[in-house]
This record gives sequence, C-alpha cells and structure tokens, in this order.
Amino acid sequence: MSSTTSQDRIFDARRKGTPLTVVLPWKRTLEVCWSNIRHRIGRCTLTFLCISVVVAFFMSALTFQQVVSHLMDQEDVHTQAVLEKAGVVSHDLESQKRQRDQMIWLMSLSGFLCLVGITNTILMSVTERFREIGTLKCLGALDGFIVRLFLIESVFIGVLASVVGGLLGYVLAVVQVGAVLEFGVLDAGLCLTAFGIGFPTAVILGTVLTTLAAAYPTYVAAKMKPVEAMRVEV
Repeated sequence: MSSTTSQDRIFDARRKGTPLTVVLPWKRTLEVCWSNIRHRIGRCTLTFLCISVVVAFFMSALTFQQVVSHLMDQEDVHTQAVLEKAGVVSHDLESQKRQRDQMIWLMSLSGFLCLVGITNTILMSVTERFREIGTLKCLGALDGFIVRLFLIESVFIGVLASVVGGLLGYVLAVVQVGAVLEFGVLDAGLCLTAFGIGFPTAVILGTVLTTLAAAYPTYVAAKMKPVEAMRVEV
C-alpha cells in the first residue's frame, strides 16, 4: 500500500511538473553514517588520531597554564619556593611580564595548531570522497541529505576524538607539572578545577572546529553536478 502511494506521488509530481522532495528519516541517516564509518575504518581512525593529538596538545597547554596560575596565587611558602626553583615564577616584574607573554604565546600557538590540524584533516577526508558524493547524487540524493550525512559523521568523530584527546592531554599536563615542579604541590581540588575548566573547552573547541572544517567542503561538494564530482581527481 505504501509502495503504491509513493509511486502515485512520483507519477503525479512528474505529470504536474513539480519537484518531488524525498526526506530520509533521521534513523536511516544515522544508520548510513555508521555504515560509512565502519566501511572506512582506516580513514576514520586516522582522522580520529589526528584530532585527538591536536586536542591533547591544546588541553595539555591549557591545563598546565591553569595549574601554574592557581599555584602562583597561593601564599604557601613551599609552593612559591618550588615555583621559583623551577623558574616558573619570579619577583622581577620584567621576568613576570616575559613569563606571561610566553604563556599567551603558548596558548595562541596551541589554539592555532588545533585549528590548522583539524581543518586539514577534515578537508582531506571530505575531498577524497568527492566521487562518493557524485555517486550519491547520481542515485538521487539531495544536497541537504549529503550535507547532513557528512556533518553527522564529522560531529560523531569530532566529539569522540575530542573527549579522548582531552583526557589524554589532561594526564600529560599533570605529569608535566609533576616533572617540572613536584607532585606534592598538586591536590585534588586544584586538579579538578583545572580539569573542569580545560576539558569542556577542549571538547567544544575540537567539535566545533571539526564541524566547521567539514561544513564548507561538504557544501561545495554537494552543490557540484554529479558528472563534475565523479570527474574529480584526488
């Protein structure tokens, strides 16, 4: 019955000359996305690792900066002595300004690296699938479906990779603080505070950058004519 109804809709649309819009349910879209990820596990794993490493670097730098800032605000004599011994803090105003500039430069560099690394990884991933997009369009897929399909895949990989990278970066930052200073200056409250500030920021940044990096090339590819997409050489 449903098949007959669908055929009648197609015949009526052709007879009247009106475009027929076919919307794929979200459940089916998610199934297609998961199937694409499973069949392209090698490329998805490479993309996952690249995003994780970049986010881990950003999370490590952010957490280290948060921990050092909290330690510098403490009035404990032992903590200040450890910071001075490690050369992290100094009573010289010129030295403090230089350290602050170094922190700003490190955070800016890590954020820029995160942006470039994730954008390059996703751009390569989408560009390599131009022929796949052309095949989908030849089979009747609409532009909106192609954009939605690729964005869901990118968001899924981006969220998962950002979470893993954030956790890895946090562990590396704690180890770095312990190696540069000493583990005795760390306490549970300080570690949880740094984690609560840095982890959501790293995950959101990684996910947003992954989505934005995939949005433009996917949109451009979806707007390509099927013949042009099939003709692209990567």
